[in-house]
Amino acid sequence: MQTRPITAAHIPQLVPIFIEIFNAPPWHDGWTPEVATERFESLVANPNFRGFAIWENDVPLGFALGARERWHDGWFFALREMCVARARQGEGIGRRLIEAMCEDLREEGISSINLQTGENAPGHAFYARLGFSEMPLVTMSKLLGS
Repeated sequence: MQTRPITAAHIPQLVPIFIEIFNAPPWHDGWTPEVATERFESLVANPNFRGFAIWENDVPLGFALGARERWHDGWFFALREMCVARARQGEGIGRRLIEAMCEDLREEGISSINLQTGENAPGHAFYARLGFSEMPLVTMSKLLGS
């Protein structure tokens, strides 16, 4: 297994993993290949995009996508999507991915990684075990009807 950066050329290989994970419980999101591809393309198009994947025999096992963002006291990494193929979960791939990503981002001068996850989502406990801590923030949304 090896960790490598993600480019736009990898999107077709990543989308099926994303759909497999986020269309299943507990999320039940309803992603289509077209919409997931559009999301990934929009992330990769960001000039501050960073993507990381764990590969085995040129097959992605898990990945993380996000972007560097500027804040008043430095740069942080906004982690937007992360998942590991269901058949390979529990093998330490996610941990290895986060550790490699942290090392790479640290070398770029990134001071922290920020992400959003649900309190009861499987990722919550995973990120906590890896040293992520909760921040006193609330995600707010407003529907913009037609």
